[in-house]
Amino acid sequence: MPEPGAAAMQESITALQQALAAVRPGPQLPPEAHAVHVNAAVLALCADARQVERLRVAARHLLGLPGQQVFYAEAGLHRAKGFVLELAVRLGQRLLPLPAEGGSYAEVVRLAFSSPDLEALALLSDETWELLLGTLALEPGAHACTVTRRSLAEAARMLSYRLAGCALDRELLRADAALERHESPFLALNALLVPVLEPRRADGAALPQQAWRDAEVLLEQCEAALGRVRRRLREIGVSIRLTYLIARMGQLVARLRAVLAALTEHASPVAIAALLRETVASEHRRDEVGRYIGETVSLLARNVTDHAARHGEHYIAQDRSQWLHMARAAAGGGVVIACMALAKLHLALLHLPPLTAGIVYGLNYGLGFVLIHMLGFVVATKQPAMTAAAIAATLEDTQDKRRIERLADLAQNTIRTQFVAVLGNVGLAFPLACLIALAWTPLTGAPIAPPEKLHKMLAEIHPLASGALFFAAVAGVGLFLSGLVSGYFDNQARYLELGDHVARSPRFAWLGAGRAAQLGAYVDAHYGAILGNLFFGMYLGLVGTVGVLTGLPVDIRHVAFSSANVGTALVGLGWQEARAILPWAVAGVAGIAIVNLLVSFVLALYVAVKSRRLGFAQLGQLGGALLGRLARSPLSFFRSP
Repeated sequence: MPEPGAAAMQESITALQQALAAVRPGPQLPPEAHAVHVNAAVLALCADARQVERLRVAARHLLGLPGQQVFYAEAGLHRAKGFVLELAVRLGQRLLPLPAEGGSYAEVVRLAFSSPDLEALALLSDETWELLLGTLALEPGAHACTVTRRSLAEAARMLSYRLAGCALDRELLRADAALERHESPFLALNALLVPVLEPRRADGAALPQQAWRDAEVLLEQCEAALGRVRRRLREIGVSIRLTYLIARMGQLVARLRAVLAALTEHASPVAIAALLRETVASEHRRDEVGRYIGETVSLLARNVTDHAARHGEHYIAQDRSQWLHMARAAAGGGVVIACMALAKLHLALLHLPPLTAGIVYGLNYGLGFVLIHMLGFVVATKQPAMTAAAIAATLEDTQDKRRIERLADLAQNTIRTQFVAVLGNVGLAFPLACLIALAWTPLTGAPIAPPEKLHKMLAEIHPLASGALFFAAVAGVGLFLSGLVSGYFDNQARYLELGDHVARSPRFAWLGAGRAAQLGAYVDAHYGAILGNLFFGMYLGLVGTVGVLTGLPVDIRHVAFSSANVGTALVGLGWQEARAILPWAVAGVAGIAIVNLLVSFVLALYVAVKSRRLGFAQLGQLGGALLGRLARSPLSFFRSP
């Protein structure tokens, strides 16, 4: 036979469940009618005296339960474990759920409210909430009110101490030294609240309005301090631990504000409803993995794409001189790429084991890309991943039509710069490959490659009879990833103060202070780009190896190397043999260029926009503006500014 307390608990939970089931909109209702239905159902419930009394009894029982302070202080908030341990706990709970803690307040909440109930409660207007809570109002001196206020006071005290502890974390103080030099608002908030909350933990009295106003001022200062830290992260870099810490502190500030607002004298029903909605919904999201990863990694992704955006600004020509400079830099890149393509051809003729061949190809690509970067040249297909982040950064503060036009200017400059870069790469890679192939036989006495290999090189670029366009998309994914890698290591260089460490390290003292400082500045500026180029080179080299080893139809096609291969095959085979497939090969090179650029740009733009938590409506406005310009003056997208 159940205990009387357990029976009363079950009766209270059942009363809540039945009331919520009556309010919840049915599946036959269209979504646009849900809000009207829910508000009307609550009004009807408030008019039913028997239902109101039953709910009042249930509320009196549930609000009088002990242990509420832990629920208000912890429901849905990031724990102090850190990102990795918190993720492990959530994954473990999803894979092998533990039974709920017997009798805990969180368990009662999870039993009483389901996810559809939370969706219904979110549709209630402030006026309906005020009527509902007024109808269910308990006497100010009732036991349930006293217990709840005691719990809220203890929860606020716990939150204040935890927030102050986070504020003393060394990583946060490194990010904003002002928090250590001057009085921290987090510590000032704790000093204000502890003596005010201490007696209310015992007597359950409400918080005075003056104390709430003072706390609100300090809470705003805490939010301003966190905003200042977030803005500085682009300069100093960010780690996952610091990202997690900032996200946790933001949650603590928001929850503390909600708890204090519900604890004040004459607390508004809207403030009480906001706390109820937030805590109950957060408890249901407690073990979600995808949302947790997305929220925590968002700031890190934002910082990585910000670094890519800063580099992307250098890839956009704003005037004729910059456009011509880009053409020259791309032409220089084409010269190196032609030599890399020749090296790749002869490495392939060695018939190395697949894994060894992949590593050797990757080193050829990677070291070549690094050489191009160090010489100040450019690889055209590296641009989209960088310029997409720059466009997203501009999109962030773009609201009116005038700003959309400025954004369209940026996008148009990006397209014309991209065009001249591709033209420079291909325009030098192709003829230089032809010249090398012409000179090869007179200089070495041997053909540059066997005819079957040359035929295969042309056939692999056919846009319809081969997987060239799909393989170009695979290469586009690598271009996008290399942009992220560059941004990640640029962020790491800032976070670790790598340039400063190099400049001051005793290991480089033999260079002298001036040269060591120059080396440090170079490392700081180019660390991410060099590692991103190495990554992309190894990606290009090893993707084909993965296809060979696994049997999957996976390979890469890159526009600059494909154009060099066409030049080599055209000269090596002779016009008579190559002319049948040459038109298709040219079409294949054009298709590979478009797919390379489009895939990498779209992926990079998507990540940059999502990391800033922006919508895609403004992209539609941008597209419309660009189409209008294209219709009026199509050549303006290709000629110099």
